[in-house]
Amino acid sequence: MYEVHSLMAREGYKITDFERSKEMRRSICAFTVLALLFGAGMAWGQAQKGSITVTVEAEDGSRLPGVTVTAESDQTLTRRTVLTNQHGQAMLVALDPAHNYVVTSTLEGFNGARNENVVVRAGQDVPIRVVLSLETVREEMIVTAESPIVDMTSSVAGQDITLELTESLPTGRSYQDYLQLVPGVMPAIDQGQGYNPASRSGLNYRDLLGEVGQSRDNYYYLEGINVTDGVQGYSRTNINTEIIQEQSVLTGGLPAEFVGAPGLVSNVITKSGGNQFTGSVNYYFQDDNLVEDNEHAADATFSAYDTALTVGGPIVQDKAWFFASYRKVYADYDVADLDTGVLLRTVEHDENQAFAKLTWAPTQKDLLTGVFLSDPRDISGERDNTLLNTRDQAEELGAERYSLTYSRVFSSASLDLGYAEHDGDNNVLSAIDASLNDVAFCGGDDFSREDEQLGGRGDNNYETRGTETTRGAFEYFLDTSWGDHSLKFGVEVSEYNDFRDAQYVNGERYVSISDRYINDNLTNREVINDFSILDFNALNPSDYDGFIETVDGLANRQAFYDLFDIDGDGVISPEELADNLIFNSTEGNPDGQINYGRRYTLAPGAGTTRSEGSVFYLQDMWQWDRWSVNAGVRAEEWSHFATTGQKVFTFDYDYAPRLSIAYDLTGQGKSRLSFYYGRYYDPIRNNATNFVGSLTTREFEEQVYVAALGQWVRFRTRGGATQLDATFAPTTKTPYTDEYTLGYKTDMGRNMSIEVNLIKRETREIIEDYDYGLYADPTVYPGPIDDPNSFYLGPGFFGFDGTPTSNFNIGTLPPGNYRSWKGLELIFRKRYSDNWQLLASYNYADAEGNTNSDSNFDFAGDVLWLDPRAPNIEGVQPGLIEHLFKVAGSYNWDNGFQIGGSYRWNSGTIVNITQQQVRRNNPIQGEAFEYAGVTENWVREDAVGGLENPSYGVLDLRAAYLWKITDKLQADFFLDIFNVFDDQKAVQLEDREALPEFGTGVRFVDPRRYYLGARLRF
Repeated sequence: MYEVHSLMAREGYKITDFERSKEMRRSICAFTVLALLFGAGMAWGQAQKGSITVTVEAEDGSRLPGVTVTAESDQTLTRRTVLTNQHGQAMLVALDPAHNYVVTSTLEGFNGARNENVVVRAGQDVPIRVVLSLETVREEMIVTAESPIVDMTSSVAGQDITLELTESLPTGRSYQDYLQLVPGVMPAIDQGQGYNPASRSGLNYRDLLGEVGQSRDNYYYLEGINVTDGVQGYSRTNINTEIIQEQSVLTGGLPAEFVGAPGLVSNVITKSGGNQFTGSVNYYFQDDNLVEDNEHAADATFSAYDTALTVGGPIVQDKAWFFASYRKVYADYDVADLDTGVLLRTVEHDENQAFAKLTWAPTQKDLLTGVFLSDPRDISGERDNTLLNTRDQAEELGAERYSLTYSRVFSSASLDLGYAEHDGDNNVLSAIDASLNDVAFCGGDDFSREDEQLGGRGDNNYETRGTETTRGAFEYFLDTSWGDHSLKFGVEVSEYNDFRDAQYVNGERYVSISDRYINDNLTNREVINDFSILDFNALNPSDYDGFIETVDGLANRQAFYDLFDIDGDGVISPEELADNLIFNSTEGNPDGQINYGRRYTLAPGAGTTRSEGSVFYLQDMWQWDRWSVNAGVRAEEWSHFATTGQKVFTFDYDYAPRLSIAYDLTGQGKSRLSFYYGRYYDPIRNNATNFVGSLTTREFEEQVYVAALGQWVRFRTRGGATQLDATFAPTTKTPYTDEYTLGYKTDMGRNMSIEVNLIKRETREIIEDYDYGLYADPTVYPGPIDDPNSFYLGPGFFGFDGTPTSNFNIGTLPPGNYRSWKGLELIFRKRYSDNWQLLASYNYADAEGNTNSDSNFDFAGDVLWLDPRAPNIEGVQPGLIEHLFKVAGSYNWDNGFQIGGSYRWNSGTIVNITQQQVRRNNPIQGEAFEYAGVTENWVREDAVGGLENPSYGVLDLRAAYLWKITDKLQADFFLDIFNVFDDQKAVQLEDREALPEFGTGVRFVDPRRYYLGARLRF
């Protein structure tokens, strides 16, 4: 049952900051009490720790109980000592990730054993089989250098990105850039949002501005801090990559303890220090002299440097460590016009990154960790060479983040508790004090960017987005005659908040028609059918209804009916308005263009929306003989609050089952066959909360100009409390994705493995915003509601008690909405040993569906021709890349020289052939025909998935010299070469058919560039 709260009925009620803090304190108290009730407490959510399971046998194969097993590493303070049980097994749990654990096994009367260089990864169990010989003759401990590389208990898909790999390859020195090494992760295209690539069924394309190569379906964690943007769904958090101990990137097969994601889950775990003082100083440099000529734009002058310092060491030997870092990134870029090569502007990027971590182990069983992160950055403008100076913007970004975690290990249980807080600025300021004025042109006519982009950016937005999370888990280990059980229960309480103060420059912004058509007396129908930008649409029921409602309340109402009621029946029909609303006046237009649409501010305002979530999960990892089963369920509830503090909607608990079954094919811990089924819920982001709950923010009208009367007419009021912009329909459900995976992984020996995965994903209950009248009012619906293919849904579909008064209504798309994704994944990995390493993968994917909605609130619920059931909507999912191939590796010589490189190829992104309407690149419409009793310009048959971007590959190389000066001092020198072959192919084509550039490149592979770096390590 979903709970919806009437804003009007509760008007004036406000949750104060004091009451809000009381709510949070009650949640924390309840969480703590619940932890104590479970005997040992609760675990830190995103699997920050790993484990080692040691099986000890005698030479005759019998299991040995009572063996003392110890694991320790000089990279972490987590040291564990456990006795083997009656089955000869010891489980060393809650271990911080490290790559050099030493596991010792001792028993009186037997020679001891020593396993070195055991790699522990977050969220994974490392199985080790140890054989002890009788102490008839005193022998040295056995030394084993090769660590097991196949987790026999898990079906999780993904990769751990190790220091050995990243420090030997040419990469962008960001953890987001490291994602490109992971199989199945699609290429990212930076469009001002940073690098946030798609993976598997995560959307790689959205209608808003035809964005390609950016995904909002991932989750990002830094040391357990959720740094995923609660509004946009991407990560802008930046860190010094030299603080990374391990980056775990999970792409599928997630157990209940993990948040679900249609894309990937990235978790960065940082270094802790050690019993010896260590650190590094580095400097990287690049300027335009190290970049080849650009084939598609004028060469731009720039200079950039990246310098960082790290230091770590003991506060108290074996008890308390610290690790800290500071990084400075600065660059200035001359941006030249794409067409003329004339210098437009110089953009400065200034960023400061600070990090500090304290780790204290008061006992061998307790560990307390505190982390601080900060990354303020100022960007003076945009580097987009298609953007005019008048449309430029400056950004003030960055955040401060804190986390505190506590873990304790008991004899048969473990406990982790944690708190994290994250607040980030996202201020965007217009370069000039002028209103935005987008100008529309007839399809096929030539026009320049200077013709189309008049005025300024038009907005000054001050925004702070924050996250606060308290969470933990309790894990209990149970040994039975039917196998071993690891029971884990977890809780998470989160809040996302978004403060916004956004104002239009001069209080207004325009969509105009070029003055070249001043004598054409264009009708609204002609603009709808033929022009590059669409604003007011008389044939859209929402626009039409708002216009008529305003007209009927005007003092000069009769003048409008005299003008538009052509047949004199007392009603202005949509067709009459579309055919007789003429645009031929430039009166008052700030740039002398033909007046068409305008947004006009009624009142400024600011406010904070927020969402609160509660998550519980329970899972059991059961191991019996060769079988491992992980069965669990994850429950999530989210409530959304308006800027007044009013609760506007609650998505009641959704239950996501997760099940994985793994079988050891040989019984030797070498080869695993696995099956996985899981459901991932995708909670509504705060962009929906802002849509529904902006009751104290800027209030403005959307207007259309009636030239014959010289009058701007409102057809919609948005923002503020006067007219609700949107409400959640009571029947709205949380979108979800079901995943099915069949996997095989085998250890080939010598640190090599092969993995094969067959994956199927199905996304359902996708949401959009609706024009309620169009779908639920039989007098507004334009066709017969009883037609077998009717789009009419009726009031019962939405669940309102009466007729909602808001402009729009957020709801689940009609039955049959779907996206389906299928894939094949082949992976070969050679972990670093014998001086070399390699990671290679091939991915094939196929995706189809009938909607691209992702809480973007496009037009799928506003017009029938974009309804998921409409003709020609179903087809290839835009954003699909059918083939991906990657290989990355390195080789070290004993004399200190190192060579590393990566090659990434893809078959090109499939997108729609589009037309732009209100900043959306919607599939282009064709000639009108009748369907379900409705005559409409339905989507053209070749539009969905009708444009395939070119395939391309990029080879990057690194040459390095590692000079060991002394035992404790080393100097490293690097030369990175990106795009070695200087192949500057197009990566994205213009998809708007009305533009002269349709089908030609708009984004390209960067020219070959060289990057110089040096590092001193001590």
